[in-house]
Amino acid sequence: MLAHHGGLIVDRPEMTVGVVRAISRPTGLELDLLARRPLDRRSGPERQADIRAGRFTPPAPRRLLPDHDEGMDLRIAWLDPSGRAQWQFGGSRSSWSGDHYEGVEGPSIRAGLILPPLFDRAPVVFAWPEIGFPETVVELPLPDRATVERGAVPIWVAPFDVRQPPSPLRSRTGEFCHQTPHIEAGRIIAGPRVLNRDGRVAVVLNRLTTVGGILSLEILSVAHGEPARAASADAFPGGRPGRGPGAAVAILHDREAVWPPAHESAAGGGDTEFRSTAEFLVDRPDSDTLTLVIAWPVADLPEVCVDIPLDPA
Repeated sequence: MLAHHGGLIVDRPEMTVGVVRAISRPTGLELDLLARRPLDRRSGPERQADIRAGRFTPPAPRRLLPDHDEGMDLRIAWLDPSGRAQWQFGGSRSSWSGDHYEGVEGPSIRAGLILPPLFDRAPVVFAWPEIGFPETVVELPLPDRATVERGAVPIWVAPFDVRQPPSPLRSRTGEFCHQTPHIEAGRIIAGPRVLNRDGRVAVVLNRLTTVGGILSLEILSVAHGEPARAASADAFPGGRPGRGPGAAVAILHDREAVWPPAHESAAGGGDTEFRSTAEFLVDRPDSDTLTLVIAWPVADLPEVCVDIPLDPA
């Protein structure tokens, strides 16, 4: 179940950190975090001059971090009941070096972590002493154990509500969204829910985030058995141009379905199992409901419509 509604949880001159996704399960707390540093406006010669002159940012003191550790950039930990920091060096991590010094975006790090089961609150620690960022403890409010256990329903038995698309239905390909919104600074307005399912195939909304006038949808597509083999053959090695792996998603406007290309996607699978995630960026509609058309014909999943309420706040 959704553990946190996202947004920035650290906002300092050296770095910001926001929650892209947070899921509480009886087996653990899953966090997807995104950290950004400001763009360094110095040119190459200016940086070299600062190095030669010995001008650098003094490191932040280590209090929870040991004197020597394995990290070179952002470190993340959680505090156990005794107050000891449990530093996490596993999970998934990707980074980007940022734009040219005359650009817009600075470096960023995206980290995926699975922590032990935590309820009510989670003290999360961030540290990056080399850039002068001090150790920072953030208390994340979380649902209690009983709420998490009630909400722990496998996708293969979770309820879902669909309807048939209107007929006739016009379709067109949407334009690629060239904006890259800071999704970690937005608000998650819809958490995990099954969008469509049939036998050994399921399509799940991992999260729906609003940031400015943009909606970011993260879609999980899962298949087993023969549908997995077909989905894997369709996705690899090159996949479908402009669509990406897994289910396709359209925004329904009256009787027209607009199919946006995936902004980002990743997939893995083979003859027995297939799994993909894709992010779609679309304009937020004026209404308080987002109507999707879900289609995954290669996995024999019938085309359906799904209504997702939008939080007007």
